Amino acid sequence: MMKRLATIRSVARHVRSDRPLHGEGVGGDQVKAVHDFIAAVITDETLKERVLHVFSALPEDVRKEFMQDPGFSIATYDTGRSGGARPLIPCPQAARGSRLVTLESSLRARSRTFAHYVIAHEFAHALLWNRGRYLWEDPEIAADSVAAEWGFPRPFTLPLL
Repeated sequence: MMKRLATIRSVARHVRSDRPLHGEGVGGDQVKAVHDFIAAVITDETLKERVLHVFSALPEDVRKEFMQDPGFSIATYDTGRSGGARPLIPCPQAARGSRLVTLESSLRARSRTFAHYVIAHEFAHALLWNRGRYLWEDPEIAADSVAAEWGFPRPFTLPLL
């Protein structure tokens, strides 16, 4: 699987962490590195907590690649009355391209289980470059499968808007 991630907000602000991630799980310096990485782009406390929860649960190699890849971005958007801000896509990196994970700000008001699933599903799309794991696999099925492998399965019933 391909693995990468970088960060963006409504303005083209990239955050990169060169801190090494060692060992199993997230501990000490790793927790701070992950928190700093996410806090740089998500200001809403509820949404930040939810993204941190999912991001911290990702396999170490996925977290590391996401945090060190300048071609990966995270953006939040609001489809409220103003139509919301338009997230900026980072410049493609040589021979790698770029990826943007956009999260609707209404995830802060959804159930934790649903929000965690959506966030993990979107990270899975970024990991898979919006493709399936195999040539014949549907990207949506692949993202659901990867999110479930990370501990965030698709809820049996999806909430109504």
